[in-house]
Amino acid sequence: MKWLKRILYTLVLFAAWSVLVYFYVDHSLSSPKRDQPVPIEIKRGVSSTKIGEMLEKQGLIRNHWLFSAYAYLTGKAKGLQAGVYEIPPNYDINGILDLITRGKQNVYTVTIPEGFTVEQIATTIDNKGYVSKEDFLKAVEQRNYKYPFLKEISENPKRKYRLEGYLFPTTYNIPKNAPARSIVNLMLGQFQTRMNTKAIMDELKEKDITFDEWITIASLVEREGQVKAELPRISGVIYNRMKRKMPLQVDASVQYARGKHTSRLLYKDLKVKSPYNTYKVKGLPPGPIASPGKSAMNAAIRPEKNQYLYYVTKKDGTREHYFARTYKQQESNIKKSKTSRPQGNTK
Repeated sequence: MKWLKRILYTLVLFAAWSVLVYFYVDHSLSSPKRDQPVPIEIKRGVSSTKIGEMLEKQGLIRNHWLFSAYAYLTGKAKGLQAGVYEIPPNYDINGILDLITRGKQNVYTVTIPEGFTVEQIATTIDNKGYVSKEDFLKAVEQRNYKYPFLKEISENPKRKYRLEGYLFPTTYNIPKNAPARSIVNLMLGQFQTRMNTKAIMDELKEKDITFDEWITIASLVEREGQVKAELPRISGVIYNRMKRKMPLQVDASVQYARGKHTSRLLYKDLKVKSPYNTYKVKGLPPGPIASPGKSAMNAAIRPEKNQYLYYVTKKDGTREHYFARTYKQQESNIKKSKTSRPQGNTK
């Protein structure tokens, strides 16, 4: 009978072990309790292991290795889709995997290009058919978002949209039932995650500009520059003109003041009455004129040191600029620009 007791003892141990494993796995598959959605970004080509580590670090799952194993065993590790997501409070590992895998039916994708204004972003969202432009713009004007950088935004009453410049441009995967406020919160969350706030504040103090002025300059640089390599040089021009207390004369600010973007400005356009018209108003406009990307932000805080005060777009199709130190050189560049031809044009 000893062998029977051993078998029974082994079965009891196995059952007890199985129960412990079951409860451990079940506990690990559930998410830690939280009452707020959490924005995350999954970069293209990242492994399920790295995603698991990120999710655990942000308190969305309990064990990154179990997430990786579960994603592999369920076959979802191969279907992970890059983009920005907002993870609802009640989502466990299954819910998170469903949200970030390809073909999920309750998510739509929106790409916000660098240099888009709040109104262009609202139109892009509206075109998807889930949140109206009107509702999105109302959400932009709400003031109870809880990100630390928001306290740095100027309360200038002449500002068109308080959050202009702070809705970070990237690709978002948005739940179809997400209200406008959640989408705005998601975009602000992305802005927050891209900032090394302490290091930036130290650099801004050296430049003697505020956080909000930095983003304003970055938005001007973003809208003026079409070639990333030129962004620090354009930024340098803006700083040079500010130092000399010259009007910035940024065409993109006039476009914003007019409320529409055209390929060409006329002289009458430069006379538009607006605090955003940097031809008529000295210094920076009341706030940003678009959402800058990281390259423009970097250029705005680390401008090229140069003596340029002017630039004009080349008309040869390169989207580059001629730069000048004096107005006489600028006049020469303007003539040169008008007579230049697109590359490849032999006529």
